[in-house]
Amino acid sequence: MESIAVFFDWQNAYKGARKAFGLQNQPNEFGNFSPLRLAKILAAGNDRGSDGRLVRVEVHRGLPSSARDPVGYGANRRQAQAWVTEAPELVFPRLRPLRYPADHEESQEPTEKGVDVNLALGAVERVLMNQCDIAILFSHDSDLAPALETICRVVSHNHVETASWRSSSFQGRIPKTRGVFNHAVGWEAFQRVATPVNYARQGSKA
Repeated sequence: MESIAVFFDWQNAYKGARKAFGLQNQPNEFGNFSPLRLAKILAAGNDRGSDGRLVRVEVHRGLPSSARDPVGYGANRRQAQAWVTEAPELVFPRLRPLRYPADHEESQEPTEKGVDVNLALGAVERVLMNQCDIAILFSHDSDLAPALETICRVVSHNHVETASWRSSSFQGRIPKTRGVFNHAVGWEAFQRVATPVNYARQGSKA
C-alpha cells in the first residue's frame, strides 16, 4: 500500500475549474470543491485503487486582511474550517497573508506571495522525510515544475505526480516532466467533488 499526500494550489485550482468547465459567468461559488473528496479520487488514481492510502491533504492559498477585506477574510476562514471539518486528521489549510498594494495604488488587487513556494517546499519535505510515498501537486502553474524536478532528481519520478483539470477547451497543467504521471480530472469527477457554497453570504446577517 502506498501513502499519498495531496497538495492543492487553491486559487489556481479554483480559477482553473471555472475556466475548464465554463463557469466563469456563474456566481463565484461555482468552482469551489472539496479538497478531501478530490484527494481521495487522486489517491486511488494511477491504477492504485484501494492500495492508495491518503495520509495528508494540504490546501495552500492567500488569506485576505481582516482589516482591509473583512468579508473576504471571513469567507476564507469559514471555507478553510469547512475543509477541516470533513477530516481534521487529514486536511490542513496553509493560509498565507495576501500582499496589498501601497495606499496610492489602491486600484490594484492584492496578490499571493510565497504560496507556491510553501507548497513546493511542503511537498519536497514530505517525500524526503519519508512521510509519504507519493506527493501529488494539483496546479496548472509552471512555477511548481522545480519541485517536481527536485523530487525526481533526489528520490525518483515514482514519488511525485501532478493533477489538473481537463476539458475539450482546457488542457492547462504543470509542464510535463519525464516519467511523472499526470491526473487529468474531467467534468464528471468535478461534479462529484463540487461544493458551490457562497461562504461570504454564509457569514452575512442578512
